[in-house]
Amino acid sequence: MTMSQAPQTTGAPVRPRRWTEEVDGIRWIPRMCDKARMSHNGTLGAYLMGHSPVDKALLKRLGLTTDEFVAIVLENPSDEAVLAALRARGFDEASVRSWSAEFQTRYASFIPLWDLDEGYREPKPFERPLVAFAKIVEGPIMGMFRKISPAP
Repeated sequence: MTMSQAPQTTGAPVRPRRWTEEVDGIRWIPRMCDKARMSHNGTLGAYLMGHSPVDKALLKRLGLTTDEFVAIVLENPSDEAVLAALRARGFDEASVRSWSAEFQTRYASFIPLWDLDEGYREPKPFERPLVAFAKIVEGPIMGMFRKISPAP
């Protein structure tokens, strides 16, 4: 999938692009663009939009609320257009780029879980029951998380 494409909606389950995707060297914006569109289309499922600590960290650096970010995404068809709109609004790009450069280190404890949950790596035999159980409980758990950790 290229950096500008929305998540696939046929065949495989809908999921946002992987944490490794970037737009002009900035991570997480493509993933958040996908989640914004998924939320708008009613296909977000158990994913968090604005509620996750990673979303909140990026939104804070962009100086946006979740609703403002979603509105920008819905008005712009590509990651590049979203980034241009964000730049037009103004944000501390050096801060966002620094955060992005440190992403893999900063979120090292989450990355293996995301990759396992989203099928980017095959679960080891002992992980298979845990993954199956997680798929059952993640929806209700994320629903509770949305209530206790409001999106900015």
